[in-house]
Amino acid sequence: MADSVHTGRWLSQFDGEAIEFVLFPSTPHRRIHPLIKQRLGTSSETLIKISRWMKFAALPLGVADLVFGNFFRGKLLSQEIKKFQPDVIHIMETQHAGYLTDKALSSTQTRPTVILSIWGSDLFWYRRFAKHHQRLSSLLPKVDYLITECRRDEGFAREFGFVNKCIYGIPASGGVLSESFKDSNYWLVPSLRKTIAIKGYSGFVGLGPFAIKALAPLVEELNTFEVVIYSCSYRTQRLARKFHKQTGLNIKIFVKHSLTTKQMEELFLRSRVVVGVSLSDGLPATIKEAISTGAFPVQTDTSCAEEWLEDGVSALLIPPDDSVHLSNAILRALTDNQLVDNAAQLNLQIAKTRMDSVLIRKQILEIYG
Repeated sequence: MADSVHTGRWLSQFDGEAIEFVLFPSTPHRRIHPLIKQRLGTSSETLIKISRWMKFAALPLGVADLVFGNFFRGKLLSQEIKKFQPDVIHIMETQHAGYLTDKALSSTQTRPTVILSIWGSDLFWYRRFAKHHQRLSSLLPKVDYLITECRRDEGFAREFGFVNKCIYGIPASGGVLSESFKDSNYWLVPSLRKTIAIKGYSGFVGLGPFAIKALAPLVEELNTFEVVIYSCSYRTQRLARKFHKQTGLNIKIFVKHSLTTKQMEELFLRSRVVVGVSLSDGLPATIKEAISTGAFPVQTDTSCAEEWLEDGVSALLIPPDDSVHLSNAILRALTDNQLVDNAAQLNLQIAKTRMDSVLIRKQILEIYG
C-alpha cells in the first residue's frame, strides 16, 4: 500500500543494503507515504513515467477491479513481473496486494520466490467470510514464505492451503530501529507522565468511538491529564469534540496522517497509557510503539497481543464490547504506579529481543537471498 507507514518502515530497515526494490501499488489512490518518498528520491532512474491517460484511469481501474477481481491491474502487474524479472515477490498485505498478485501469477510462466506478510486482520477477520475463502485458498498455496506476527495466523494460513515455511513473530512494519530504543534511564518514569494517547480510528474494524465512550466515567481522574486522540476518523472527531465541550478536559485531536513519525514517537514517550481498541488485529502498531517507549498498553483482546504481552502484568487486554471493562482498565492504568513502571521495564526487554530491526533485517535477508 503506497500510502502506508508500514510499507515505509519496512523499507527503511534495508537502507544501505544492495537490494533493488520495485514497488507496485496495490491500491488505486496516488498518495505516497513520505517514508517511501524519501527512499524513492528524485532521480529519474527511480521513477517510472506513467502516461497521462493512465494517471486519470487509476481510480476507474480500481473500481473495475472490484467488479472483475483484479483482472485489469493483474495484467499490468504480470507485465511488470515479466519486465523486471524479480528474484522475490514480497506481498505486503493480503486482501489488496495478495489477491492482486495471485491474479498476476496466474498468467506468469516463471514464478520467483513468493513471500507474504500478514498484516493485522488479513486472516483473523476475513476468514469469517465465505466470499474470501476461494481467494485465500488460491493465493496461500503459491506462497513460499509466510511472515506472521503471531502463531494464530500461521494456523489459519495452513487451513487455506499454505504448506511452506512460516517466519513467526515479525511485526508487519518490521522492527524498531536500534537507535530509536530509549534506555529507561533516559525516560520520564511512566508513572510520572501526564498524557494518555488514544487511537481514534473508526473505519473498518476500528473502535475509536468506543474508546471515547469509556472515558465518560473518568472525568475526575482525567482532569490532570492531557488526552491525545490520534488517527481520528470523522465519527471519533465529532464525539471527542462533544466530550471536550461537555467536560472541559485537555483534549487534543489529530486526524490520520497529521502527525509525523517523529511526533508519534514523542507522543508515546510522554504517554503513561496508550489505548487501542478494534474488532480485529494482529500485533497492533500501538502495541509496538508503546512497548518500545515505556507507555502502558490497554488493548482489545481481538488482537494477538497476548502472544507478546501478559495480561495484568505488561498490558491490560479487554473485550471489544464492554465499555465498563475498558473504563476500569484505563482507570487502573492511570492509578497503579507500580503496574505501569514494572510493565515498562518488561516491555523494553521484549522490544530489544523481538523488535530490533537489526535482528529482523538479518532474518529477512536470508530469505531475500
